[in-house]
Amino acid sequence: MPELTTQITKYSVRDAPVVPAPIPPEDIISGEPESTMAILWRTDDGKLYNGVWHCTPGVFMLSSPGETVTLIDGDVTITPDGGEPVTVRAGDVAYIPEGTRARWEVRETVRKGFHSYDSTGALLGPA
Repeated sequence: MPELTTQITKYSVRDAPVVPAPIPPEDIISGEPESTMAILWRTDDGKLYNGVWHCTPGVFMLSSPGETVTLIDGDVTITPDGGEPVTVRAGDVAYIPEGTRARWEVRETVRKGFHSYDSTGALLGPA
């Protein structure tokens, strides 16, 4: 059985020590969105992880792991391929199913906390 840890990791979503997490240029539709992220915790295989993500205004496509998000700041409309648009604002929580490819229209800088499940472990790779 894995050894349990008693360390609690805490950051302000607004002030977390984020690092660049660029959106691929081919996925940007308009604007100049800048994406940053801080990983708080992850499994060794990279399949489960959580953290903080910030993104400035712009329109782009993203493919998602299974992800529960809570917006602390911002306003974004997420339109999954073949689906209806969903607007998520500060104070909202939303779940995006794994494998969803969606158009993100960020109107106000987004700051979110997230917990993700990537069944392949490919997005982050092994620790």
